[in-house]
Amino acid sequence: MTQIKNRVPAVIVLAQFIVASFLVTAGLAATATEFSSSATIRDWTNSIPRAFLKDRHLRLYSGAESEQVLFEGEWEKVRVEAQEFSYNGATLKRDTSPPALPDLKSSWQEIAVIDVAQGNRLLRAFAPNIVPAERGHGIYVQHAMGDVVLFRDATGKLQLVPFDGKPADVTIDRRYSRHELASAAALFLEKELKASHPDKTAFVLLWQPGERLRITFLDLKERESLVLFPPAEDIPRGRPKLGGNLKTLASFAIVDNGWGFLKNPVSSATRTIHQGVQWTGTFFDPSLRDRASTIPPLTTNAPGMDLVAWEQWLDQRFTARERGSIRLLLNGEGFYPEFERRVAEATNKVDIHVCIFDRDDVAVRMADLFKARSTNIAVRVVFDRLNTRGAGGAPPATPMPDGFVPPSSITSYLRDGGEVRVRPLLNPGFSCDHSKVFIIDERYAYIGGMNFGREYRYEWHDLMAEVEGPVVASMQRQFNKKWAQAGVWGDCGLAAETMFRAKPHYESTNSADWIDLRRLYTKTFDRQIRRAELEAIDRARNHVFLENSYLYSNEMILALVRARLRGVDVRVIMPGENDFASGHSSNLVTSNFLRRHGVRVYFYPGMSHVKALLVDGWVCFGSANFDALSLRLNREGNLATSDAEFAARFRREVFETDFAKARELKEGIAVDWSDHLSDALLNPF
Repeated sequence: MTQIKNRVPAVIVLAQFIVASFLVTAGLAATATEFSSSATIRDWTNSIPRAFLKDRHLRLYSGAESEQVLFEGEWEKVRVEAQEFSYNGATLKRDTSPPALPDLKSSWQEIAVIDVAQGNRLLRAFAPNIVPAERGHGIYVQHAMGDVVLFRDATGKLQLVPFDGKPADVTIDRRYSRHELASAAALFLEKELKASHPDKTAFVLLWQPGERLRITFLDLKERESLVLFPPAEDIPRGRPKLGGNLKTLASFAIVDNGWGFLKNPVSSATRTIHQGVQWTGTFFDPSLRDRASTIPPLTTNAPGMDLVAWEQWLDQRFTARERGSIRLLLNGEGFYPEFERRVAEATNKVDIHVCIFDRDDVAVRMADLFKARSTNIAVRVVFDRLNTRGAGGAPPATPMPDGFVPPSSITSYLRDGGEVRVRPLLNPGFSCDHSKVFIIDERYAYIGGMNFGREYRYEWHDLMAEVEGPVVASMQRQFNKKWAQAGVWGDCGLAAETMFRAKPHYESTNSADWIDLRRLYTKTFDRQIRRAELEAIDRARNHVFLENSYLYSNEMILALVRARLRGVDVRVIMPGENDFASGHSSNLVTSNFLRRHGVRVYFYPGMSHVKALLVDGWVCFGSANFDALSLRLNREGNLATSDAEFAARFRREVFETDFAKARELKEGIAVDWSDHLSDALLNPF
């Protein structure tokens, strides 16, 4: 067993991570400041405040009666219930002239306050409860600042190391996301607090695992866990600067439309016409009206669709089948370390085609790696200009490292101090390229839903896949054409690349794991992904599983309902949280509609960015969401296959795993006119 020396005690470090997980599950950690290191913290640490609760309105009275300070916060009930505890956040407001303490006859209920000493003791007691007892086994823990592995060494002692420093002989038995860690902590606290305070159901807990005080609210009756943020007065350091809207708009008008049309006259004109045609088409999508009063039973033993005939149907209409192997890389810890290792070991070139190249610490780390490698191999990067600019102005949900200052421009940062060649993709007519394909040495390709940014590494549930085999040569060919078109010669460069450049050739003969794969695209006037996915769902006879955070297309929703009314087992996974508030409202309306028609709807804890479909053994995944933007307007890239072994693995590792983690919707969620308005407005998108 590998020996780990000179480490901070694991229970202390994990306690800090648990607090961080509570803080960021609410998604507000990047927008709240800490209590300053003033008398306020010392007062709260040395004297226990009194807490009063009424209808999700909390008051905390601190200090002596003559110098009393009130901190109060309000919040709304989380609309999607969690498996155990819901999570939310509220920013406290300070009142130095507070109203008098509520009397016993008022509707305010005084609740228990757990002081710092008790709070820290509870945190320290929690760690041994979630780590396997077996030596050499441990858990993966995702937290606000990164990720770690907590395990028992050869002596049975708890050890904690960064994820990339995990000893090779340690077996990870379970993965804890931030939400799952916070949920496990809440369940542990519930048991402990019921034993010590049997007559109480609501608590304010004070923690101080480091120098700063943390405050959490826990309601055992309402099943709510809440992080209480101190009053925010300004934007914390290390956060990307907001603003620049006029500059962005002017740049879009001059560069994307002016320069874009000059160098790409043919493609810009056709894309603009395509945008107009497709936008118009979305307004003729059918509305979500109830289709049936009774739901037929499931035909669980029915054979699936004829996959041989299905693949032949695809052969006649779309790209040909090609050989290759696929290795699934789930979540940030599954993809990023593996991809970084491949980049570090590259001997010839690295080609990156990404939608968003952010400016946060994770994106900058990737940029630094590309710049370091560019001194001895070729590194080419293309990214969507509009999406990258937009993402760079938005703060991440989790805090970046202390002292980190994002570069003002990721384009300039990539070009400075190295030999990385960068070509932003222009956006005439607000068209976007949403693809994510990374190729190393023309041997390894990566495809899926991840961009370069903190949310993909540490915050969201997502999926990428490593691909090898002859199909990589076709993906390389597609990149070469994209690179040529993004250059100064534009459409002329694309024509030259298409007509005169030799096609890449995949040299490896290791074909033991190769299966039939098919590349599917959304391109100008070529909506392959939409046509294939809708047709597959309409052919389904046994099961349809779908996971996505942006299921806005009424066409797709109604196809799912039609399948269920034929007796097909239809299940949909949506995120319990969404990076887009209106999108969450739309998902609630959609979930109710699907549930009324017998579709099983699940809400994944936190944000799931997975874009996946499984229909009777046919798998389709990649960059395309299930909305009009991906199915009609953006440029997208997916992979599809009917290989039985891979489909079974995909079902097991993606869908069955996520069904187990998610909460199934058993009854309708209350929605109002604003939710229906959001849903109606998003249908064209």
